[in-house]
Amino acid sequence: FVFPDGLEHVTEIKLQKCIYIQDECLQRLSETKNLQKSLLQLKIISCGNVTDKGIIALHKLTNLEYLYLSDLPGIRQKETTVHVLQQALPNLELELDLE
Repeated sequence: FVFPDGLEHVTEIKLQKCIYIQDECLQRLSETKNLQKSLLQLKIISCGNVTDKGIIALHKLTNLEYLYLSDLPGIRQKETTVHVLQQALPNLELELDLE
């Protein structure tokens, strides 16, 4: 999964039922300089290969204002993951629909 370098004005990304999205993809997304500046909202829904590691990597998206996480069975340490994100991104609105 490759993110093009020209992403300068992307403010919202929704990943839903993306079986090919894994932690490494989220790490690359969060390290994309233009997305670090522009991305405000991210929704990750029913992506079975995403784990806590991938979600924690999102802390590099320093302008992120809203993160929605739903139906992610790979999230095993919800409280720890949420705590890390909230420490790194104090202005983040985090909405969870996780078991």
